Amino acid sequence: MSERYFWNRPQVGEYPFSSDVAELSGDEARHLIRVMRQKSGDIVTLFDGCGGEYRAEIIDVRKDHATLRLLETWKADAEINRRVTIAASLPKGDRQKWMIEKLTELGCFRFIPLATERGVAKCSVDTAERLRRQVLEASKQCGRSRLMTVENEKSVAVCIADFEEETANETSAKQDFQRAAYIAHPLSDADFQQQHLSDLLKIDVIRALPQNILALVGPEGGFTHAEATKALELGATPLDLGTRVLRIETAAIMLTAMLTTLP
Repeated sequence: MSERYFWNRPQVGEYPFSSDVAELSGDEARHLIRVMRQKSGDIVTLFDGCGGEYRAEIIDVRKDHATLRLLETWKADAEINRRVTIAASLPKGDRQKWMIEKLTELGCFRFIPLATERGVAKCSVDTAERLRRQVLEASKQCGRSRLMTVENEKSVAVCIADFEEETANETSAKQDFQRAAYIAHPLSDADFQQQHLSDLLKIDVIRALPQNILALVGPEGGFTHAEATKALELGATPLDLGTRVLRIETAAIMLTAMLTTLP
């Protein structure tokens, strides 16, 4: 398999793409030229983050710029049908990078950093950009052609409200409802009627799940009672993940794997 590079294509249109030339600059050009030491005549694969892939020949390289001739173009189909959005408090340090990498590999559609009362890591503008760069690097490695979206930080209430609004008009002939929101919340908070994870794992339940799913994961100390209550008022279903205490990234990855790989 040839090396893969992200081409920030100037516009999104139908495939095949009408132009016969692609230009790489910035980090992608430097990686191609300085790290991989590729040169004119080499064949590489480009992807545009929107589902398009391209077989291309390098025809010119400069200090921080590369020009490539498009030899073949196609629309990749590696995405899953179910669109899973994970909204989670950010863990500390390098655990953020590891979580985003694995969510990307598993096919998560979108990641939303959650602003919670007990959260210990804030998602600044620089942090969000760093997470987006990690999505790009993970996509190059795993062969994904669509980039997982990383949004700016939101509260629990805003996150659910936005999700409900954007999916309200979507319909599906095969399903009785079009969206579902879950909030990871333990049985120790007895004021809620939590659904057990084992119930959600049943094949007939999985198959009946809608195309659009939002799963919320709290900080190390968990969601507060008020946050969980607000989530339920907005339509989320409380989900108990079991008797063991999971780290943020473990819970996020487990939910993504379950929702993206089961039928």
